[in-house]
Amino acid sequence: MKTVNYLLAIGVLLLITSIIFSGCKKNLPSPVFTLTYTSITLQDGSMGVEFYATCTTTDVKMTKVDILDPNRTNTETYNLNNVTRLKGEIFALQDVGDGYFKVGGVYQFTFTGIRVADNTGFATVTTLNVAK
Repeated sequence: MKTVNYLLAIGVLLLITSIIFSGCKKNLPSPVFTLTYTSITLQDGSMGVEFYATCTTTDVKMTKVDILDPNRTNTETYNLNNVTRLKGEIFALQDVGDGYFKVGGVYQFTFTGIRVADNTGFATVTTLNVAK
């Protein structure tokens, strides 16, 4: 009988320990993105811009990016197709051969995706100043 009580006490102790440690999951910070741009000429002859991003902190599975122009009047959503991007990998924020009408000022980018390390969703806001 003592052996059963001893084993039961060990089982309860292990259960309590696992519950405590499962509640101590460390929250990772939101991913950090670095942005760059290239000035281009659009098909209609007007000035355009292409945007590129890299996540500098972790691997991410990218869902989309919302790009808000400096006038705060137009938001473009670019679908990133749930593709995994490795830390430090540069990726385009438009299709090949496409660009955005260039407006000088501060663009706002809202990146939405999943952190690969812990399969947790995120939405990170980053800005980029584009010269006129």
